[in-house]
Amino acid sequence: MEKPSSFFFISREGDSYSETFKRVRMMPLYSFPHFRELNPLQRNRGNRYFLHLDFDAFYAQVEQRDNPKLRGKPVAVGSSPGGKGIVMTASYEARALGVDTGISMYEAKKICLSLIDLPCYGTKYESILQNIQNELKQFVPEEFIEQYSIDECFLDLTPVVKDWEDARRTASFIKFRILEIENLTASIGCSWNKTYAKIATKLQKPNGLTVITPEDKARIYALPVKKMWGIGARIERRLSLFGIKTIGDLAEYDEYVLKREFGINGIVFRKLARGEDTSGIFRKQQTEKCLSHQHSMSQAIYKTADVQSEIRRVSEYICRKLRDKELVAGGMFLTLRYENLRYAGDDIKLRTYTNDDREIYEHALELFSRFPKPRKSLRGRAFGIAVFDLLRDPRRNNLELFEQKTNLPYYALDKLKYKYGEGIIRVGLNRV
Repeated sequence: MEKPSSFFFISREGDSYSETFKRVRMMPLYSFPHFRELNPLQRNRGNRYFLHLDFDAFYAQVEQRDNPKLRGKPVAVGSSPGGKGIVMTASYEARALGVDTGISMYEAKKICLSLIDLPCYGTKYESILQNIQNELKQFVPEEFIEQYSIDECFLDLTPVVKDWEDARRTASFIKFRILEIENLTASIGCSWNKTYAKIATKLQKPNGLTVITPEDKARIYALPVKKMWGIGARIERRLSLFGIKTIGDLAEYDEYVLKREFGINGIVFRKLARGEDTSGIFRKQQTEKCLSHQHSMSQAIYKTADVQSEIRRVSEYICRKLRDKELVAGGMFLTLRYENLRYAGDDIKLRTYTNDDREIYEHALELFSRFPKPRKSLRGRAFGIAVFDLLRDPRRNNLELFEQKTNLPYYALDKLKYKYGEGIIRVGLNRV
């Protein structure tokens, strides 16, 4: 299993907030099925059984589980020092009072004065999800599981169930095992395609189980069009101009008009609405073309030592990620976002392909020297590094013909840090 991003996180000394607020970045791999994933010659897959599993207010539910005093109270996860941050998840008690995911914590507290705001404990959530993913592999092989987002996944039960009743029993047992091993609830939707399974999950939340068979299509057709995968507020408004209010309206609308208005996505929307989503489990197989990392600080900085220290940590993060994937980079890009939200950025072609902390750091400092220097009146808020032109790591020694260099056993050092923690060893660099 691919390591979660918090594995590569390097804490900032003296910043207790950064110790806990390690962002969870098992982000969605897929927005909604692309046209090339759909088989135009196959309109129905009624013999398939897909599950969509979605945890109920996941972050907030975990915090309420771990702290009984929070149960039954409005809770939002995502706060940062000074009342900043956004609501990553709100408990159902908070949602009932108008607090929704994605709004600022400041706005959320104006909506709900009794709101309890908590920071995000990323590593704890990732550990829970990895335990559950391992449990799901007891039901179907790993290649039949698609991790859609941090708290959602699809399972293709077709190889292991024989009918809808069998699929319902399997889904019910999965819910039981999640409750048993982690004391958490999840909602599950089951249907013959992924789109309807995802819609079904929302029909009974929290802690629900909904099965939509081909005979239940009218139940989906009656729902508002915004309930469908990939349709947000703007597309909903555009669809309303054509009199499309429900999923059924979209399913029966003229395909050529939709294509003229929305391009290829218009055809995709119509096929998904009609239950003609023939996409299967999506597995990321292509080799990465670039890797990136950006860290926003709770307190903006301007002193040279602080800036160099932050650039070093971002450099170490991206190099550890390169080594974990056994890649080397031939180029890099450095970005700096100032406190006034202005950006500076530049790229450089590396002398040799590398994943060496020292080389990436030195090139990052070279790029930084081209930027307007942060000062007390214009501090730096976020630093980011992207590496590109990636190749497999040949694991050779010094590739420089005319430069003597001490090679460090970075792969061995990474294993030590993974086993004993980040503080077990640090590599001294020329600066900082």
